[in-house]
Amino acid sequence: MRPMARPPAPPMGDMVETMQDMQRGMSQSWEDIEPYFDELEPAAFEPKPGLWNELNKFVREKWGDVRIGFTELPQQMIFRGKFTLFRYALVANQEMKKDKIDRAPDPQASQEVMRVYASLGLVVNEIARWLRKQGVRCQSNHPMGGLTNTPSLAGKAGMGWQGRHGLLVTPEYGTRVRLAPVFIEHKYFEFTDNHDHDWIEEYCELCQVCEKECPSKAINSEKAVNVNNVPGVGAIRTCINRERCVEYFSRTMGCAICIKVCPFSKGGDTYGQLKAAVENRTI
Repeated sequence: MRPMARPPAPPMGDMVETMQDMQRGMSQSWEDIEPYFDELEPAAFEPKPGLWNELNKFVREKWGDVRIGFTELPQQMIFRGKFTLFRYALVANQEMKKDKIDRAPDPQASQEVMRVYASLGLVVNEIARWLRKQGVRCQSNHPMGGLTNTPSLAGKAGMGWQGRHGLLVTPEYGTRVRLAPVFIEHKYFEFTDNHDHDWIEEYCELCQVCEKECPSKAINSEKAVNVNNVPGVGAIRTCINRERCVEYFSRTMGCAICIKVCPFSKGGDTYGQLKAAVENRTI
């Protein structure tokens, strides 16, 4: 196999500013929960009717490209050696702009990946602060310091489904999203769980373009089971060789080639067209 060409580095000024935003966001997410360590007794649960609609309005008006879902966090989705304070998860996703991602692995695509990592970290911190003002105890988790298998968690919350490339495929933006959760103490909202998007797995078996285009050959042909018997999900399976993926991802500050080539990333009505093609067996 020929050695992979080293792509040009992103502009240093912009990347330094983005990295500083990420560092501030990651630090803030932990600083904001310090008061909870002094409150070891669980807070009393008081239902808050209408809070979900108020939260959605807050998110929609402040960040038009952010979507949220809510679900229970299965213990098996927490990474080994990590922990969360609370058992419920509000998952947020934010769009990465198509014109930037289409340039992957050009530095403009890398900068967009890192921009949204930084931006979404600030988003979940602000959502958590808003919830605390409503009396909801919660813990935000920056996307660049994940505690859980977030694509699977978002899939459980009905926000899309995990594709062959290991990323969440959403109806609105396809694969062009980053994910971050806010962990919540009590079930204040109805779960958004559904299996409306699991047909994506069937499409990925037929497509496989991300496997063919991956420069580090990090997407395998066969899926391996990572975790079995996850409530609401079943088995979590993956085609990803993480070591190969991380090496090239780090070198390019975000890679994004699998996102660029994924048909779902076109956005618009692509999701509906591909679903119809699968249902009608026309692909």
